[in-house]
Amino acid sequence: MDTELDGVPHFSMDVSLPKARAEVNIATLRIGRHGGPNEGDLAFRERLYRLVGAIVVAGGHVETAMKRLVQLLKDDQGGFSLVDTTWSDLHKMLVAQSRRSIPQATALAEVLEWGDTHKLKDRRDNAVHAYWWDWDGVGVIRSRFYRGTDGANLVCTFEDLEEDARLLFEYAQKLDLLLGADWPQARLPRQNM
Repeated sequence: MDTELDGVPHFSMDVSLPKARAEVNIATLRIGRHGGPNEGDLAFRERLYRLVGAIVVAGGHVETAMKRLVQLLKDDQGGFSLVDTTWSDLHKMLVAQSRRSIPQATALAEVLEWGDTHKLKDRRDNAVHAYWWDWDGVGVIRSRFYRGTDGANLVCTFEDLEEDARLLFEYAQKLDLLLGADWPQARLPRQNM
């Protein structure tokens, strides 16, 4: 099968169509290479996995910052188990807090709007909930399965993934800054290099 997707080089692949599946969406294919991974595949994976890992770490920082803020703004002295919920639910809780008469309301609303404008939840979800085509020579492609759809191929670049991670880390920092001095902190000692 010859493949031409917008934003990636033209490539060919052998596709087997078993009788069990009458139709096939390209997003649902299992991707491999005859003979297994080569050196180019291994180098591609190293870069891809580093960037997806950065997005995962940054997303964890965002969710944790959201949990801290929810607890602080609600004056909840309980543990994180009380706010152990999804990004979407945490966002809704923070939006509700931003509508209260609290000193952080305006700044919180601005930070949340910044996150929405940059579509940070989508950026995180599109990295975390994807089937990555981790083979050299096909571009940076992932299959993404949104609820109620059969799947779509998302094409990007390594630079796009770097930007996703950078923006997510920036969002976590913006959320953490809203805590001020009202949340416990720990600092490692300075290291001489």
